[in-house]
Amino acid sequence: MKSTIFSSAIAIFATLATAAPTAAPSDIVARDEVKQVILSSAVVNIQEDAANTPLGVTYKAIVSRVNGKHNSQALVKFDFPDGLTGYKCKLDFAYPAQFSGTGEIQVFSIGDTNIENATFNKRPFRDQFKGTFRVAGWGEAVVLDASGLTFDCPAKGAKAYEVVSQGDSNDVEWYAPGGGLRIDVL
Repeated sequence: MKSTIFSSAIAIFATLATAAPTAAPSDIVARDEVKQVILSSAVVNIQEDAANTPLGVTYKAIVSRVNGKHNSQALVKFDFPDGLTGYKCKLDFAYPAQFSGTGEIQVFSIGDTNIENATFNKRPFRDQFKGTFRVAGWGEAVVLDASGLTFDCPAKGAKAYEVVSQGDSNDVEWYAPGGGLRIDVL
């Protein structure tokens, strides 16, 4: 009887081993390929319903839209240390505090890193589209459009991004700097 159970167990494991995928999707980076993770140094929420009110730096980012209005967006700043010349950097998103609706967010670079006093009506200009994520669980977000997520790491200095809702009824929130938008150095 023990040998029958043992033989069955080996057959099950052999079946599982042959059913395992052999290639990973191209947008997934193995953890051992990530040299460093750069977490946000500042997050500022800007809200359509308080369009002229600076909300200041916060630890909780809120990106939402309700029925196509009441937009809340997050400006996120990163400080790059010296010594990254020659490396690639990649924007990534993980560990939301909560999410609902489409769970989709878009990321844009913005024209200035001075975000601390930004408002919905007075903020750095939106520069380039970087990519789209779908937050579908509590871990890593799914990349829907990676067209601008990977870039040459700057030698040193700061960069800032705007995170906006994709979809008419959506809410994605995270606690910075531990969750949300981050930069992986590859």
